[in-house]
Amino acid sequence: MVDACNDCLPEVQRRAQAEIDAIVGRDRLPTFADAPRLPYVVAVIREILRYRPSIPFLIPHAATEEDWYEGMYIPKGTICIANVWHCNRDREVFGEDADEFRPERHLDENGELLPGPLKTNQAGHVTLGFGRRICVGKDLANESLFINTARILWAARLERARGKNGKEVPLDIETMVDGGVV
Repeated sequence: MVDACNDCLPEVQRRAQAEIDAIVGRDRLPTFADAPRLPYVVAVIREILRYRPSIPFLIPHAATEEDWYEGMYIPKGTICIANVWHCNRDREVFGEDADEFRPERHLDENGELLPGPLKTNQAGHVTLGFGRRICVGKDLANESLFINTARILWAARLERARGKNGKEVPLDIETMVDGGVV
């Protein structure tokens, strides 16, 4: 998977930049109004959030009443923590290739954005939560990610570092940084 993803990332960038060039052109920066006409760029952002959530678990919550879930009894007051990492890689939801980075999973055969596969969340991932406890800042987060990503892709081509031998250093997409949001 690592080698496959290392090979796919330059193509993902090229495809997103081609979409931006075709819709926005080179005479102006992308704006928020361009988002509906840049479905591949939005799909890339959705896939980044699905593939590498910023936190692997959501904020703990206590059950407000006793409940049963898939045959398991949950007493009132039980602390419940959603495993975002697992939810975003659920093969029943995202397919057998759930461990692969593939922005196309968020697009239909015409290249338009699909509604998310989850009934309670149309984002295509649960990184920002779900249900009544979904992140109140999700729209700000998504808009910020869109405008920053679109403008970076409009302005620059991102390349891998090169080693002393002049060859590209492979990306280590499996290592997690132990820090950040806790």
